[in-house]
Amino acid sequence: MTDTEPAGRVHRALTADEMAAIAAAIEAVGTAGGLVPATAYALYTALGDPLRPPLADHVGTALAPLPAHARFAIPEAQWLAIAERCIARAEAFGAGVHAALELRRVMPARYADPGITTPARLPRDHRPPTHELSVTREATDTITAANRHCERLAQCFGPGSDEHLAAVRSWQCGLSRLFAMAFGAHTRVERADPLSLTVTSETTGFVYGLHFRPALVPPADAPRPGRWLSVY
Repeated sequence: MTDTEPAGRVHRALTADEMAAIAAAIEAVGTAGGLVPATAYALYTALGDPLRPPLADHVGTALAPLPAHARFAIPEAQWLAIAERCIARAEAFGAGVHAALELRRVMPARYADPGITTPARLPRDHRPPTHELSVTREATDTITAANRHCERLAQCFGPGSDEHLAAVRSWQCGLSRLFAMAFGAHTRVERADPLSLTVTSETTGFVYGLHFRPALVPPADAPRPGRWLSVY
Protein backbone atom coordinates (compact mmCIF):
# COMPACT_ATOMS: atom_id res chain seq x y z
CA MET A 1 0.00 0.00 0.00
CA THR A 2 1.33 3.45 -0.87
CA ASP A 3 0.24 6.32 1.33
CA THR A 4 -0.45 9.86 0.18
CA GLU A 5 2.59 11.93 1.08
CA PRO A 6 1.78 14.84 3.42
CA ALA A 7 4.21 17.71 3.81
CA GLY A 8 6.90 17.24 6.44
CA ARG A 9 6.62 13.46 6.71
CA VAL A 10 9.68 11.54 7.89
CA HIS A 11 9.89 9.20 4.93
CA ARG A 12 12.86 6.83 4.92
CA ALA A 13 14.08 3.28 5.23
CA LEU A 14 15.42 2.00 8.52
CA THR A 15 19.04 0.92 8.62
CA ALA A 16 20.10 -2.65 9.37
CA ASP A 17 21.25 -1.57 12.83
CA GLU A 18 17.92 0.13 13.51
CA MET A 19 15.98 -2.95 12.41
CA ALA A 20 18.21 -5.10 14.65
CA ALA A 21 17.58 -2.80 17.62
CA ILE A 22 13.82 -2.96 17.09
CA ALA A 23 13.96 -6.76 16.84
CA ALA A 24 15.99 -6.97 20.06
CA ALA A 25 13.48 -4.76 21.87
CA ILE A 26 10.62 -6.98 20.76
CA GLU A 27 12.37 -10.18 21.85
CA ALA A 28 13.13 -8.69 25.27
CA VAL A 29 9.49 -8.02 26.19
CA GLY A 30 8.15 -10.31 28.90
CA THR A 31 4.46 -9.42 29.04
CA ALA A 32 1.60 -9.26 26.57
CA GLY A 33 0.66 -5.73 27.61
CA GLY A 34 4.15 -4.39 27.10
CA LEU A 35 4.75 -5.83 23.66
CA VAL A 36 3.10 -3.31 21.32
CA PRO A 37 4.20 -0.26 23.36
CA ALA A 38 7.79 -1.55 23.36
CA THR A 39 7.65 -2.13 19.61
CA ALA A 40 6.33 1.39 19.01
CA TYR A 41 8.88 2.94 21.36
CA ALA A 42 11.81 1.23 19.62
CA LEU A 43 10.47 2.08 16.17
CA TYR A 44 9.80 5.77 16.80
CA THR A 45 13.11 6.09 18.63
CA ALA A 46 14.83 4.83 15.49
CA LEU A 47 12.87 7.36 13.43
CA GLY A 48 14.06 10.17 15.68
CA ASP A 49 10.94 10.77 17.76
CA PRO A 50 11.02 8.57 20.87
CA LEU A 51 7.92 8.34 23.03
CA ARG A 52 8.29 10.44 26.13
CA PRO A 53 8.33 9.92 29.08
CA PRO A 54 10.37 6.73 28.71
CA LEU A 55 8.45 3.47 28.53
CA ALA A 56 9.98 2.32 31.83
CA ASP A 57 8.17 5.13 33.66
CA HIS A 58 4.80 3.87 32.47
CA VAL A 59 4.69 0.28 33.64
CA GLY A 60 1.07 -0.39 34.58
CA THR A 61 -0.13 3.03 33.40
CA ALA A 62 -1.29 4.56 30.15
CA LEU A 63 1.46 5.47 27.73
CA ALA A 64 2.07 8.96 26.43
CA PRO A 65 0.23 9.69 23.16
CA LEU A 66 1.94 8.25 20.13
CA PRO A 67 3.20 10.53 17.38
CA ALA A 68 0.74 11.25 14.60
CA HIS A 69 0.94 8.53 11.97
CA ALA A 70 1.03 11.06 9.18
CA ARG A 71 4.47 12.22 10.28
CA PHE A 72 6.20 8.92 9.49
CA ALA A 73 6.49 6.39 6.70
CA ILE A 74 8.77 3.38 6.26
CA PRO A 75 9.08 0.86 3.40
CA GLU A 76 6.37 -1.78 3.34
CA ALA A 77 8.85 -4.65 3.56
CA GLN A 78 10.25 -3.27 6.82
CA TRP A 79 6.75 -2.48 8.14
CA LEU A 80 5.70 -6.07 7.58
CA ALA A 81 8.91 -7.50 9.07
CA ILE A 82 8.42 -5.52 12.29
CA ALA A 83 4.74 -6.46 12.53
CA GLU A 84 5.43 -10.15 11.89
CA ARG A 85 8.12 -10.28 14.56
CA CYS A 86 5.86 -8.56 17.09
CA ILE A 87 2.95 -10.90 16.36
CA ALA A 88 5.22 -13.95 16.54
CA ARG A 89 6.46 -12.79 19.96
CA ALA A 90 2.86 -12.28 21.07
CA GLU A 91 2.16 -15.97 20.50
CA ALA A 92 4.00 -16.69 23.76
CA PHE A 93 1.13 -14.95 25.57
CA GLY A 94 -1.77 -16.02 23.34
CA ALA A 95 -2.06 -12.39 22.25
CA GLY A 96 -1.32 -12.58 18.53
CA VAL A 97 -4.72 -11.29 17.43
CA HIS A 98 -4.67 -8.46 19.97
CA ALA A 99 -1.16 -7.45 18.92
CA ALA A 100 -2.15 -7.41 15.25
CA LEU A 101 -5.08 -5.09 15.97
CA GLU A 102 -3.05 -2.77 18.18
CA LEU A 103 -0.19 -2.55 15.71
CA ARG A 104 -2.51 -1.08 13.09
CA ARG A 105 -3.22 1.74 15.54
CA VAL A 106 0.38 2.59 16.42
CA MET A 107 2.49 1.76 13.37
CA PRO A 108 3.56 4.52 10.97
CA ALA A 109 2.47 4.68 7.36
CA ARG A 110 4.16 2.48 4.76
CA TYR A 111 5.13 2.94 1.16
CA ALA A 112 6.17 0.63 -1.65
CA ASP A 113 9.90 0.49 -2.33
CA PRO A 114 10.99 -2.55 -4.39
CA GLY A 115 14.61 -1.75 -3.61
CA ILE A 116 14.15 -2.37 0.12
CA THR A 117 14.10 -5.97 1.28
CA THR A 118 14.55 -7.65 4.63
CA PRO A 119 16.75 -10.72 5.19
CA ALA A 120 14.88 -14.02 5.03
CA ARG A 121 14.81 -15.66 8.44
CA LEU A 122 13.27 -18.65 10.11
CA PRO A 123 10.83 -17.18 12.61
CA ARG A 124 11.39 -18.21 16.20
CA ASP A 125 8.49 -20.22 17.56
CA HIS A 126 7.37 -18.50 20.76
CA ARG A 127 4.36 -20.71 21.35
CA PRO A 128 4.22 -22.78 24.55
CA PRO A 129 5.26 -26.41 23.99
CA THR A 130 1.77 -27.83 24.61
CA HIS A 131 -1.82 -26.76 24.04
CA GLU A 132 -4.20 -27.96 26.75
CA LEU A 133 -7.76 -28.45 25.50
CA SER A 134 -10.58 -29.00 27.97
CA VAL A 135 -13.60 -30.42 26.13
CA THR A 136 -16.87 -31.05 27.93
CA ARG A 137 -18.64 -34.33 27.24
CA GLU A 138 -21.53 -32.39 25.67
CA ALA A 139 -19.04 -30.73 23.32
CA THR A 140 -17.67 -34.12 22.27
CA ASP A 141 -21.24 -35.12 21.38
CA THR A 142 -21.54 -31.93 19.31
CA ILE A 143 -18.30 -32.72 17.45
CA THR A 144 -19.58 -36.21 16.69
CA ALA A 145 -22.93 -34.80 15.53
CA ALA A 146 -21.18 -32.31 13.21
CA ASN A 147 -19.17 -35.09 11.59
CA ARG A 148 -22.32 -37.16 11.10
CA HIS A 149 -24.11 -34.13 9.64
CA CYS A 150 -21.38 -33.82 7.01
CA GLU A 151 -21.73 -37.53 6.21
CA ARG A 152 -25.51 -37.20 5.83
CA LEU A 153 -25.05 -34.27 3.44
CA ALA A 154 -22.80 -36.48 1.31
CA GLN A 155 -25.40 -39.26 1.32
CA CYS A 156 -28.26 -36.90 0.46
CA PHE A 157 -26.66 -34.51 -2.03
CA GLY A 158 -23.73 -36.62 -3.21
CA PRO A 159 -20.06 -36.73 -2.16
CA GLY A 160 -18.31 -33.67 -3.53
CA SER A 161 -21.54 -31.74 -4.04
CA ASP A 162 -21.59 -28.04 -3.23
CA GLU A 163 -23.69 -28.75 -0.14
CA HIS A 164 -21.30 -31.42 1.09
CA LEU A 165 -18.07 -29.53 0.38
CA ALA A 166 -19.27 -26.25 1.91
CA ALA A 167 -20.02 -28.00 5.18
CA VAL A 168 -16.91 -30.19 5.28
CA ARG A 169 -14.48 -27.43 4.40
CA SER A 170 -15.92 -24.98 6.91
CA TRP A 171 -16.00 -27.63 9.65
CA GLN A 172 -12.39 -28.64 9.01
CA CYS A 173 -11.30 -24.98 9.00
CA GLY A 174 -13.08 -24.44 12.32
CA LEU A 175 -11.43 -27.47 13.89
CA SER A 176 -8.02 -26.34 12.66
CA ARG A 177 -8.57 -22.95 14.30
CA LEU A 178 -9.64 -24.70 17.49
CA PHE A 179 -6.28 -26.48 17.73
CA ALA A 180 -4.28 -23.39 16.81
CA MET A 181 -2.75 -21.33 19.61
CA ALA A 182 -3.56 -17.78 18.54
CA PHE A 183 -5.53 -17.20 21.75
CA GLY A 184 -3.25 -19.09 24.12
CA ALA A 185 -2.37 -22.59 25.22
CA HIS A 186 -5.32 -23.31 27.54
CA THR A 187 -8.68 -23.63 25.83
CA ARG A 188 -12.11 -24.78 27.01
CA VAL A 189 -14.63 -26.10 24.47
CA GLU A 190 -18.34 -26.30 25.34
CA ARG A 191 -21.59 -27.09 23.55
CA ALA A 192 -23.53 -24.08 22.26
CA ASP A 193 -26.26 -26.03 20.42
CA PRO A 194 -26.50 -29.48 18.77
CA LEU A 195 -24.12 -28.47 15.94
CA SER A 196 -22.24 -25.50 17.45
CA LEU A 197 -19.45 -24.92 19.96
CA THR A 198 -18.37 -22.16 22.30
CA VAL A 199 -14.60 -21.77 22.64
CA THR A 200 -13.01 -19.92 25.57
CA SER A 201 -9.33 -19.09 25.91
CA GLU A 202 -8.50 -19.66 29.56
CA THR A 203 -5.22 -17.84 28.87
CA THR A 204 -6.73 -14.53 27.74
CA GLY A 205 -10.46 -14.85 28.46
CA PHE A 206 -11.29 -14.43 24.76
CA VAL A 207 -14.51 -16.20 23.72
CA TYR A 208 -15.74 -17.09 20.24
CA GLY A 209 -18.25 -19.46 18.72
CA LEU A 210 -17.96 -22.11 16.02
CA HIS A 211 -21.55 -21.96 14.86
CA PHE A 212 -23.42 -23.88 12.18
CA ARG A 213 -25.40 -21.57 9.87
CA PRO A 214 -28.05 -23.29 7.68
CA ALA A 215 -28.08 -22.13 4.07
CA LEU A 216 -31.61 -23.08 2.99
CA VAL A 217 -34.59 -25.25 3.79
CA PRO A 218 -33.89 -28.79 2.52
CA PRO A 219 -36.35 -31.30 1.17
CA ALA A 220 -38.35 -33.25 3.72
CA ASP A 221 -36.22 -35.57 5.88
CA ALA A 222 -32.97 -34.23 4.33
CA PRO A 223 -30.16 -32.69 6.41
CA ARG A 224 -29.91 -28.92 6.24
CA PRO A 225 -27.04 -27.64 4.09
CA GLY A 226 -24.93 -24.88 5.59
CA ARG A 227 -21.49 -24.06 6.88
CA TRP A 228 -19.68 -23.45 10.15
CA LEU A 229 -18.62 -19.88 10.90
CA SER A 230 -16.30 -18.55 13.58
CA VAL A 231 -18.32 -15.85 15.37
CA TYR A 232 -16.31 -13.38 17.45
